[in-house]
Amino acid sequence: MKVRCLYNTGESLRSYEYSSLEENILGRFGVTAHSEYGDLEIGKIYSVMGIIIFETYQAYLIDDDEFVFACPCQLFEVIDNKIDKKWYFRSTDKDEDIYPFIQATLGYFELCDDKKTYENLIIEKEANAEQVYFKRKKELENETSPRFP
Repeated sequence: MKVRCLYNTGESLRSYEYSSLEENILGRFGVTAHSEYGDLEIGKIYSVMGIIIFETYQAYLIDDDEFVFACPCQLFEVIDNKIDKKWYFRSTDKDEDIYPFIQATLGYFELCDDKKTYENLIIEKEANAEQVYFKRKKELENETSPRFP
């Protein structure tokens, strides 16, 4: 799945809020109107490595070739809607620390198999979790790149 970044600010998410909010109030995306997604480059195409279903929105698991992050899907347009046939799904158990904030996860095997992968990847920035992410991304890109004789 490929997406193109259209926006990189909290202001652009305001129209998706359930009600009108003041600029400095956190909305359902966890940002204010003044917040910026500094790692996102408008117009850049990103490979989606997972979809995180939060309590109030969905986020794409993407990277800037160095850092991995989850950003609200409303910041993007889908330009290739094919999902990798090897993706997995995992519903979050109510006894997990990330529940109810994260409801479910779709993506590569390790992201869905290990209950700590999201935390290790996004919060802890654990080297092993990042290595697996970039390994899976490389495999995906090799499978989807055109083959020439």
